[in-house]
Amino acid sequence: MNQMLEKIEVFMNNKLLYKEDKMYNVDLNLYKTFYIVAKCNNFTKASEELCISQPAVTQAVKKLEDQLNVELFQRSNKGINLTEVGELVYYYAEHLVNLAKSNENLISQIKTSQEKVINIGVPTHVGTFYFVNYFKKFNERYPNVKIRIFNKKSDEMLKMLLKRELDIVIDTDMSNVDSEIIKVRKIMDLDGCFVGSQKYKVLSEKGAITPDELIKYPLILPSSTTCNRKMIDYFFGKKNILLEPLIEANSSSISKEIINQGIGIGWMIKEFVLDDLKSGNLYEIKVDIDNIVTPLSIAFHKKYNSSIVLELIKYFNKKTDSEC
Repeated sequence: MNQMLEKIEVFMNNKLLYKEDKMYNVDLNLYKTFYIVAKCNNFTKASEELCISQPAVTQAVKKLEDQLNVELFQRSNKGINLTEVGELVYYYAEHLVNLAKSNENLISQIKTSQEKVINIGVPTHVGTFYFVNYFKKFNERYPNVKIRIFNKKSDEMLKMLLKRELDIVIDTDMSNVDSEIIKVRKIMDLDGCFVGSQKYKVLSEKGAITPDELIKYPLILPSSTTCNRKMIDYFFGKKNILLEPLIEANSSSISKEIINQGIGIGWMIKEFVLDDLKSGNLYEIKVDIDNIVTPLSIAFHKKYNSSIVLELIKYFNKKTDSEC
């Protein structure tokens, strides 16, 4: 390895920085393009990964070869292979690309640290009911940190997280997360229950009803694409029951409002309707079926996180561990 580094250093001193007594600035884009071509071992695949045209990729590699006055690839009908010099430049290009990534990460961390702002995504079907107390307690400990909460659909939240427009996403469905880029940690399990308005008070006093009895009533359920609904369908499917809800909604707040109007019986995360159950606005309808539990998780970038974001993630884990 040391010999390889020495070879690269000698080559760079002789070829990379100087040519005909003129000093050249390193063009990162040229080296990145060359690096991706060498990694893919194919110009077409490299152009797809870089999202630029193949002629532009070819031109960039040719420009780098001209600048260094070397041939980086051996070209044949069978494809391309790195030359001996090309292998040296490849290691140098890899170093430059990694250095650039580290630099971007550092700049991002400095910027976020200076601003002391945490952008959090909480999808509409989850709501913010569970997190209000956590944010309040976190704010008491870190009064100078601003928290911005975005309440949208799950897929929109994850896209924003990938673009680093969000620092954290808290959701019940993390099945589509890119595990190479995003890390997911389970916070806790949320219990679900069926509830109804005053109209269903007598039914709530009967004790547990069967799933067959439940489906005789109008049902308000989460949208079919949500993790909650998939869990509900799974448990009822074990009883060979296909649910056909009257209304589907991807917002906990909307579902609760519909249930409050007496339109039907709805499934809700119990934590979200706890106050309503205590006050008598809603009544729990017990159903003879396995307890439907929804895992709640937190997702964040594996690399791009400021110290304050990591502190909030640790804070969530500590709080949930102490409450379990």
